[in-house]
Amino acid sequence: MTLSQLFQLIAWDFRVNLGWSFDGLRAKLLLIEIRLEQYLYRKTQTMSGRPGLVFWYLCRFTGSVFQWFLCNANIPGSVMLGRGLRLPHPQNIIIAASADIGEFCTIYQNVTIAWNSFKPRVPPSPQIGSQVLIGAGAIILGDITIGSDVLIGAGAIVTHSVPDHSRVTNLPGTISPRLPSANAAEPGSDRHLQDPFSLWR
Repeated sequence: MTLSQLFQLIAWDFRVNLGWSFDGLRAKLLLIEIRLEQYLYRKTQTMSGRPGLVFWYLCRFTGSVFQWFLCNANIPGSVMLGRGLRLPHPQNIIIAASADIGEFCTIYQNVTIAWNSFKPRVPPSPQIGSQVLIGAGAIILGDITIGSDVLIGAGAIVTHSVPDHSRVTNLPGTISPRLPSANAAEPGSDRHLQDPFSLWR
């Protein structure tokens, strides 16, 4: 990641998280910190030996303390996050260090995206596509893939892979097909930035 890419990601995060409410301000501060961690993590991967590892752990410790005080969240810089991540209420969000999340996703409060800790070894974390909305309190666990253009309802527990253009609701999660909308906004367009939900309309 270059500095130019870092600033582009932050610019997209600001465009998607419109407004200067208290939650909006916290979301912007949290995303700046996460993007800086992403940048530093990728830089430390090019360092050889112990100095790079020590530097990364110092950055992660500082970042985790900042995230905890700001939002009670834990989103390491090693997470792959696409551009335009929207955090309407950024508190209590936990994301595993090796998770992969696509572009223009929306994550609400109290969401957990993690590997399955009941496995004897750390398995891969969830891989999430683009334009995915994850409702409040949803839990996504294990070595699973969530497709693009997926809506995950509040409180859903997802432990199986989900195909593109699906909706996951209820407890336990049930998957039903959802045809892509011809009226959906283009990701990053003015319509999308003015109405974040237009990606799924």
